Amino acid sequence: MIAPPPTPPRGRVSGVRRCRRAWVAALVVLGAAFGAVAEEGEEDGRDASAEPPARGFGPPPPPLGARFAESLEGSRIRVGYRFERVRYAGLRTGDDHLTPDQVRAFGFPETPRALDSTVHTVSVAYAPHPRVTLVVELPYVQNEYERFDVTSMIRRQHQAEGLGDVGFAVVVPFIRKGVESSQVHLGLDVPTGSIRRGAEGRPLPYAAQPGNGSVDLEWGWTYKGELDRFSWGGQVTGRHPVGRNGRDWREGSRLTGRVWGVVRVLGGLSASLRADWEKQNEIEGFDRNLQPPVDPSEDPELQDGTLLALAPGLSMEVPALAGQRLGVEIGIPVYQDLDGPQLERDWTFTAGWQWVY
Repeated sequence: MIAPPPTPPRGRVSGVRRCRRAWVAALVVLGAAFGAVAEEGEEDGRDASAEPPARGFGPPPPPLGARFAESLEGSRIRVGYRFERVRYAGLRTGDDHLTPDQVRAFGFPETPRALDSTVHTVSVAYAPHPRVTLVVELPYVQNEYERFDVTSMIRRQHQAEGLGDVGFAVVVPFIRKGVESSQVHLGLDVPTGSIRRGAEGRPLPYAAQPGNGSVDLEWGWTYKGELDRFSWGGQVTGRHPVGRNGRDWREGSRLTGRVWGVVRVLGGLSASLRADWEKQNEIEGFDRNLQPPVDPSEDPELQDGTLLALAPGLSMEVPALAGQRLGVEIGIPVYQDLDGPQLERDWTFTAGWQWVY
């Protein structure tokens, strides 16, 4: 009998690595379980792992803003890059606009002026099983924050950049019937982003920090339909931080609902329209290094609100580059109800590329 290889000392494998390995194993097990349920729920007799027809272009894909909306289902690997820039400017409380003078009337000697957040995300998806897609996302965050000091009448600009919170997820097709299908996803974000970057020895406000310092759990359910040159869908997702970070605060939970429609305009060119509803809860706890009475963006109880936005977009599948796709979206808020004073969202620009092979 051949003796098993010696077990390495426990100290050589950190608790973080053991946790990540356990999480990946759990994702595969959960995916297999959901896949078994999905197989029983397929009523039209089609194989979910079958390749789409190779002739011409099929129904158009979901828009960029749909979260984990496509499982691989027969393909093995997908790589992608996503550029997202969000502009926050102007002040609002409830659904009313505020001027800096009105904010100062609340007793704040400083007021936020603008926040530009840019995120570069590289993603890799792998299908170890026809009904299980594993995804890894690596974001790089660049934040530019500006505030106005009423006492000195000076505008101060602060910058923070670095690796954001790395995300892991599993996507599983759930039920398929005719031209309609659904899927679920489960995700985990690990706190690799910084919450300690600031200027003049003072941390940045909550929204301007590259990370939130806590483990986040994410879940989602997606419905899709497709017919010839059209596709449509809806999605519900939730993100819930678990426990407080090293600075004794926890970001509020976020719930998002979205619907969309897509039409293939010409060849590989598709046009889409997406509507998002987002509910952000307030922060639990607070960072003792911040000063809530000075700047409303540093008050944890003024970081929640509701947003409704529309996002038109375009997507192009390139026949000469098999399996590759380009896309772009512009998000425009149409209604915001914020527990402020806080910065309101002006617009969101998203561009992306992906290659399935």
